[in-house]
Amino acid sequence: MTEPLRAPFPYFGGKRTIAETVWRAFGRPKQYIEPFCGSAAVLLSAPEPASLEVIGDANGFIANFWRATVAQPEEVARWADYPVSHVDLGARHVWMMGERDRVGAELQDPNWPGDAKLAGWWLWGQCSWIGSGWCEWTGQVPHVGNAGRGIQATGQVPHVGNAGRGIQATGKVPHVSDAGRGPDLWTSSGHVAMRWLRELADRMERVRVVHGAWDRCLNSHYGGADTAVFLDPPYKAFEKLYGAGEALVAAEAEAWARENASLRVALCGHRGDYELDGWVQHNWDRCRMTYAGNKTSAEECIWFSPACLPLLDKQRKLFGDAA
Repeated sequence: MTEPLRAPFPYFGGKRTIAETVWRAFGRPKQYIEPFCGSAAVLLSAPEPASLEVIGDANGFIANFWRATVAQPEEVARWADYPVSHVDLGARHVWMMGERDRVGAELQDPNWPGDAKLAGWWLWGQCSWIGSGWCEWTGQVPHVGNAGRGIQATGQVPHVGNAGRGIQATGKVPHVSDAGRGPDLWTSSGHVAMRWLRELADRMERVRVVHGAWDRCLNSHYGGADTAVFLDPPYKAFEKLYGAGEALVAAEAEAWARENASLRVALCGHRGDYELDGWVQHNWDRCRMTYAGNKTSAEECIWFSPACLPLLDKQRKLFGDAA
C-alpha cells in the first residue's frame, strides 16, 4: 500500500496517525469538508478523492500555503530554498506579519492563486522554527531591531543541527536554481522538495482552499451520508493558545455537529470535552502532548456521528461496508 502524501512541514496537533480510523468511519463520501485543515493530514490520507473537497483555515498563512502550492508549486519551492538562519527568521517573521491584511483580503477571491513567495518563506520558517510563535495569524509583531528584544530574546532559535525539519530536513532541501532542466527535475535526488510539492499540487488540483471564519467552507448542499466533515477545532480550554481568543470555537463546532448529525461528522477533542448521545467515542493516545510548556496526559478523542460507518470489523460485517 502506498504511503499517503503528507504536508512538507511539522504541524502541532496534526491527525495523520489517526487518519486511517477516520476514513474507516467516513467511507467514500461524495463531499469532504475540513474547516480546520492545518497540515491537511486527513484530506491527504483519503483512500480516494471525493467529488467535492473543501478545506479551510483561519490562519491565512496556512491557507495561502495550500492555495499557492496547488497553483504554483515550483515557485513555492524556489522561495523555500534557503539555509536556516536565526537572523533571517526574525526579519522574515516581521515582514510576513505585516502582510496579513493584504493576504487575508486576497484569499477572499476563490480564484486568487496565492502568494508563492509568502508561501515559500512560511514553509521555510515552519520547518526551521523551534516552538510556537512562527507567523501566528493573530498577535503582535515582535521587535527584532536589537538582540535584546523579541525573537532575539525569547530563545526561539532555529533548528540547525540537521538543517531543520519537514522540507528542510537533511536530504530534503530543495535545489531550484536550475528549475528549467526538464524531466531530470523530477528524478534527481537533489529535487526531492520540488517533487514533493508537485505531487501535492497534483493531488489537490481540484481542492477548494478558503480562509476566514471556520464555518466559511461549510454550505447547505449536504447529502446526508454522502457528506463527511472533519472538525478539529482548538481544544476546549486551549483556544487562546491557537489565537482563537474568546471566540470559543470548540463550542461553536460542537453546536454545528449536533445540528448536523445526519452527516458523517468527526469532532476532535480531549476525552470529556463533549457529551454527544448516540455518537461513537473513539479514544486514542498521542503519547502525551505539550501545551504551553506543560506536559499533559489528557487522552485524545474523536466523536463520530451516528451516520458514520462502524469502526469495528465485526460491526462492519453486520452493517455492511457501505460507501
